[in-house]
Amino acid sequence: MVPQAKLTEAENETPPQLRLLYAIGRLDRGITRELQQGLKPLGLSPHQYATLTVLRSRSGLSNAQLARRAYVTPQAMNQVISSLIAEGLITRKPSGTNQRILETRLTPKGRRLTARCDRVAEEIEDRMLDGVPPPQRAELLDAIRACVRRINAGFPGG
Repeated sequence: MVPQAKLTEAENETPPQLRLLYAIGRLDRGITRELQQGLKPLGLSPHQYATLTVLRSRSGLSNAQLARRAYVTPQAMNQVISSLIAEGLITRKPSGTNQRILETRLTPKGRRLTARCDRVAEEIEDRMLDGVPPPQRAELLDAIRACVRRINAGFPGG
């Protein structure tokens, strides 16, 4: 079981008119804090875990592709990749079609650690959604995915 992080007094306060963007930001910070605490014993940061999960589903991505999918800058992704290579969790090899592009893949050790991290993430999700029935969880996930698609596509007239 992952220990729960304590909310600060300011985080417990609810502004008079809570905007959706503000609520989502608070949720993001809380999830990040919980992930940091839960992943620390496994030796990973949330960005490293995100990178491993992206590679599990999309093996062979370049640094730029990984950075876009993990929502970090290419420079930050270079640091993440270097640390994951040093731990033996990923490998990089030149692409068969373009030798200047390095394709990144999980190692067996990286796959095993990602599965362990998934259990930490599942515990956090279960605590966060305690009392929310499965149909509402599915609706929430669908709504979040729709928001992500819209914001990634840009907004009309923007």
